[in-house]
Amino acid sequence: MVGKRVYDWMYRVWAPWDAVGIRTELRGLVESGRVTPQTHQTAIDLGCGTGANVVYLAEQGFDATGVDFSPVALDKARARAVDAGVADAITWVEGDLLADHIDGLLPTYDLLVDFGVLDDFQGEDRARMAATIRRLSHPGSEVVFWCFHAARSDLPLFSMEGPSRLYPGLEPHEVGELFADDFDIERLPEPPPSTNFACFLLTRHGGADPSTN
Repeated sequence: MVGKRVYDWMYRVWAPWDAVGIRTELRGLVESGRVTPQTHQTAIDLGCGTGANVVYLAEQGFDATGVDFSPVALDKARARAVDAGVADAITWVEGDLLADHIDGLLPTYDLLVDFGVLDDFQGEDRARMAATIRRLSHPGSEVVFWCFHAARSDLPLFSMEGPSRLYPGLEPHEVGELFADDFDIERLPEPPPSTNFACFLLTRHGGADPSTN
């Protein structure tokens, strides 16, 4: 993963993922009624960037938190929240998602969102990010998790439009290795496998009582 200074620079100049806006997979889950503030009151966007998803969640009535390690991104996210009229409905936290503890966060959340963060890490850092997701969830929590997703051997050596052997994202077996012990794993229909991207809905085992976490 590239360093914090690089991300700060990209958020000042041009971060290509910013153009995506609210992720269609998240919007689909909310608008279908599958994920609602009545069933998932507290929500956190892990690696929120400039805040498109977390502002959307706040607009829908979630008690929303956005965490990112880039202060430049968080400044833009706060401005986005002001423009949307939800500045008072969102908690912003600057923090390292690989840390064992992040000041300012709740112990756990009902809904966790990760669009392209975990697959940005490699090796032990990837395992530490997965541990953060487990730590911030409780039985019954759900995680919307999007990633580059393909067998490395099936990918081109290099690509500017998606995963490659040089930057592969997650291989299919890794999702189960990282999460199956603690979560039920459902692959959502979009994006389809032919794209080499995937979005999963992970549901933490054990009912809905956070006190048992």
